[in-house]
Amino acid sequence: MVIVIAASVCTEARANTERQRQLFHEAASALERNQVNMFQDLLVQLADYPAKPYLEYDYFRQRASREKAGQVGRFLERYADYPFAYHARGQWLDVLAARHDWENYLEFFDGRENTRLQCLAFQARLKLGRLENLNDEISRVWLRGYSQPSECDPVFAYFLENHDQPQQALWLRIEKAFKARRPNLARYLGRKLDKDDQAVVETWYRAHLRPERSLKKLSDAPDTERNRAIIVHAIERLARKDSLRALEYWNLIRDQFAFSPAQRDRSQLRIALSAAYQHEPEALALLSNLDSSVMNDQAHLWLARMQLRSHDWPGLLKTINSMPTHLHQENEWQYWLSRSMEAEGQLVDSLALLEQLSEKSSYYGFLAADKLHRDYNIEQEDAATEEIDEESFLAANPYMLRARELYFLDRLVDAKREWFQALRYLDHDQIRQAATLASKWQWHDSAIRTVARTQHRSDYSLRFPMPYKQQVLEYAKAKELDPSLIYGVMRRESLFDPLARSSVGALGLMQLMPSTARRVARSLGMKRPRKSDILSVENNIRFGTHYLKTVMNRFDNNVALAAAAYNAGPGNVKRWLPRKSTMSADLWVETVPFGETRNYVQAVLAYSTVFDKSLGRNILMSSRMGDIKSEY
Repeated sequence: MVIVIAASVCTEARANTERQRQLFHEAASALERNQVNMFQDLLVQLADYPAKPYLEYDYFRQRASREKAGQVGRFLERYADYPFAYHARGQWLDVLAARHDWENYLEFFDGRENTRLQCLAFQARLKLGRLENLNDEISRVWLRGYSQPSECDPVFAYFLENHDQPQQALWLRIEKAFKARRPNLARYLGRKLDKDDQAVVETWYRAHLRPERSLKKLSDAPDTERNRAIIVHAIERLARKDSLRALEYWNLIRDQFAFSPAQRDRSQLRIALSAAYQHEPEALALLSNLDSSVMNDQAHLWLARMQLRSHDWPGLLKTINSMPTHLHQENEWQYWLSRSMEAEGQLVDSLALLEQLSEKSSYYGFLAADKLHRDYNIEQEDAATEEIDEESFLAANPYMLRARELYFLDRLVDAKREWFQALRYLDHDQIRQAATLASKWQWHDSAIRTVARTQHRSDYSLRFPMPYKQQVLEYAKAKELDPSLIYGVMRRESLFDPLARSSVGALGLMQLMPSTARRVARSLGMKRPRKSDILSVENNIRFGTHYLKTVMNRFDNNVALAAAAYNAGPGNVKRWLPRKSTMSADLWVETVPFGETRNYVQAVLAYSTVFDKSLGRNILMSSRMGDIKSEY
């Protein structure tokens, strides 16, 4: 009888929650239609619904330009612990700036790291005569090598007018702009200098755009501080495109000018690293000849990679053993240390390292297991060690309760803000429970990100879920693709967030660039897709698998190459192919110049192996890693 009552209460609670969610949607729709009275009536009915404040926030955003400071102050105070309070305050600051209400602007400004709002705060202080330490604070914004918002223009004008050495301040920012690869900003700033200095900036500008042509002219230039800086910059620019050509110019010019030790080290390091990225055989000698004081992490890593590429096992063994501890202990270099030991006949020590690595469920762990002919260590252990009472757990975590409701209301940005604010207040075990709840709700990207904050790595059903299984298997069969590979790409690209958007504009589960999606749609005889079409789960998987099949065909079904092409484009992969003989895939992957792509390929290969386990398949990761040819 008790159980029946409990079930009845639970059913009633669920029904009430569903009713509140419906009322929320109705209120949001009424506000969107500007039916304010209906909105207010519905708001009253929502009573203490956890997500109700977000409707009040929507109302505030709609009316902010008409609000008074006192009302806004009370609103921000009431909801101070809500993530939206930060954004509401930012909108209010824009309103105050538009009103030129500088007193209230400074009253509400919270010192946030937003350059536009910071510059408006500087403007407010200028208007009100609050000038103490102002130039020192402006200098921190000034000394950035990137263009800043237009709100900073009057502030920067004041900064230069009241600077003890305005020309020096200009030069400092010009140098930073060139270093940040913002030559147009440097050229713009140069217009404020005298004519002689403008000519120097113009020389630097041309050196940035056409380094080789400029180096020919600069070899006969006077030995001045500025010319030395321009030459070093031109050498670096040329090295990024043609390291060996840059080396030729550096060898011709380095003794003609009084370069500082730092400039010499910087130029030599840049040439050596660029030669390595470009897979030039000379890179090995260039890196080996660098002084130990010049060797940074990248130099150590690429010296090892070039030794790998040339099969210099004795040199690789020495290099790995001389690496800084934080590099030496990485799984990557423990694996290659084992391989170099094996090549040098140190079989016992090599085997011991492989045995340790083979226990790890990772790319290098799977490589080690394949070498030892051992099964992979992929054993499921639940993150939550006991059954979770969802309602009790959420009742004790108001941020998380709001996150759940916002998630089911399809306000995913707000939901994520609440969720990750909630995690700040949870202990280790509670975070594991939270990850399990997110997975239960099919909120996979948050579940994966949440469990990543713990040391728990063995709940594979949580970390490697298989949503959209029907579509994935359907398109895998239609395109003759490995479903584990599709899942591996999807997991790496979006963590299964169907609305994922990258900073460069890639969209959806399989992170398609709009141009790629349009090209695929055209080849499939479909109409030009809008962004909303690309974000559709069905379309995204269809377009993504079609493109994945295209790059698989392009590279003879070599998974490592296809994954690299999916991430960096077929053109880059073609440039990275070995120039002459065939190369083993593990060695090729290790020497991919783009760190992002190198990590991407390793992740896709490892993830595909984990998904094999979930699909009940026993496939060696190394079977997906065919040798890399010089032509495709």
